[in-house]
Amino acid sequence: MTPTKTTQPYPSGTKWTIAGRRHDHIQTEELVLYAEPNYAAITDDYLPDEISAAELWRIWVDKVANKAHEQWPQVYRPGEVTILWIVTQPSFTGIFEAAPYARALPQDPELVKMFGPYEREDFLTHYKTPVNAETGEPINWLRLPVLDRGWNETAAHKGGFIQEVTGWKPSPLQPTMDVVQIGRAAGLYVPDLP
Repeated sequence: MTPTKTTQPYPSGTKWTIAGRRHDHIQTEELVLYAEPNYAAITDDYLPDEISAAELWRIWVDKVANKAHEQWPQVYRPGEVTILWIVTQPSFTGIFEAAPYARALPQDPELVKMFGPYEREDFLTHYKTPVNAETGEPINWLRLPVLDRGWNETAAHKGGFIQEVTGWKPSPLQPTMDVVQIGRAAGLYVPDLP
């Protein structure tokens, strides 16, 4: 049987020509997507030799599993955790902008009270649509690779415990993760939710 040819993520090392919207600067860079589930910064307080990925999972899932549902029950189900998406480079240097076409969180009522309604900025606020440096083809944001994140003796990435303990990472621009589904599928602790 002949394997079916399908569209795949862009290969590692794919370069993009990127032009600024407000200036004439043009650069050629590799781009990737970085996914940060809500409260994944819990790792900022630890090192892998101090706490395991499974222990971090348990602390994190207890804190975050119902957070979005409690704040916006009409938008998120119990167990849904929001994911922030960033367009960056594999080295995390230079470009670091919110990903376009990612679903934004509902506006925080407290911030709206203080500052009024606000416009969300993203990569396309500051840059024109990147084009492939070799072919000139416009970028397909859903084909950008998602960075791997780890939490072990060789990696201490923000939120890396999630991929480390579950083997899972989100699809490009996926707006939420269901921690109950993912935790159960990986045989991990999950809290009882309403």
